[in-house]
Amino acid sequence: MGKNRHVYSGGNTSQGFYHFYHTMVSEKVERKLVLKGGPGVGKSSFMHEIGEYFAASGYDLEYHWCSSDPDSLDGIVIGDEKFCLLDGTSPHIIDPKHPGAVDEIVNLGSFWNREKILENRQSIISLTETISNYFKLAYLRLHESSIAWQEMQFYIDKSMHWPSVNKNILALGQDFMATGIYNAKKPRHLFAAAITPSGLITKHDSLFDSDYSIYAVSGSPGCGLQKLFSYLLQQIELNSFEAEIFHNPLIPDDIDFILFPQAKSVIIDISGNVVDYTPLLPGKFKRRLDFDLLMQNKTDHTDYFHKAKERCTKGIEAAVHFISRAKTLHDELEAFYTPQMDFAGITQFRTALCAELTGSLKIDCSVDN
Repeated sequence: MGKNRHVYSGGNTSQGFYHFYHTMVSEKVERKLVLKGGPGVGKSSFMHEIGEYFAASGYDLEYHWCSSDPDSLDGIVIGDEKFCLLDGTSPHIIDPKHPGAVDEIVNLGSFWNREKILENRQSIISLTETISNYFKLAYLRLHESSIAWQEMQFYIDKSMHWPSVNKNILALGQDFMATGIYNAKKPRHLFAAAITPSGLITKHDSLFDSDYSIYAVSGSPGCGLQKLFSYLLQQIELNSFEAEIFHNPLIPDDIDFILFPQAKSVIIDISGNVVDYTPLLPGKFKRRLDFDLLMQNKTDHTDYFHKAKERCTKGIEAAVHFISRAKTLHDELEAFYTPQMDFAGITQFRTALCAELTGSLKIDCSVDN
């Protein structure tokens, strides 16, 4: 059996919908299929079912989940970047970069009954607009959280003993970089967690094996953690090390952890300021550093710091509420499309596509619906 990994390539963040779809796979991928079609046409199910066939044949599968619907997929990567399928509709609009040579569009909208869908034209337009407004409200609240985050950083920054911070960054960075392996590939950028209609969800436990070397770091916003990760990213790019960079689901410019897959080592922020990664980490820590211990004096603005932290948390909670409302309406929107789909035709098409992709492997792609 192959290995299954679970990640997010896009997320609901303080900068709106933010994605790393350009690093889902490299240009060495043999074939990339960009799925088009409206809500409820079966894009996620299409990817699920194709993934199941390849998984049953021993291929590794990487599932890229949707941050706005925890049960839906935005994409899958099959094998060692052998094939990739992804949702190319709003908000993650993707078009072929190398049409025909690598990428191609698969339009599942060609399997719907357009005349029947037109009967609900006004309802579809109204629901789509309302859903968009809920996401706008969610992103405003997440932006508010990011402002509170910046205030927290301001207080902590003034309290740090920066010569000690810099010394530890260099020492820990050198230790972790010693595990890196040259690969001549650009780093992949992803999310391991997302702000979803069901709250914060993390899937990082699928990324680590029990024999991973874990370098654990922690600290308050503004303590120097991001300075460490920025330094490491620069070194990774200069040394052409194979690496996966996992970003913060609230502040996408920030990094939560860096993974060296071949070396089986990871350096991860276990502070729990946004996502608590600690409970699902395997094994013991090889190194552990708490940057808060490098404060030269406690902030004089403790009350303000805690109030800012509370505002940050409340903003995320409010955003989850609005994203949840959008999800409810999106389900209603799908109900206008799903009954008008020719799923028998899609099944037939998927079976033929599966056979075409697997070619000489002769995988049985028959489907029982």
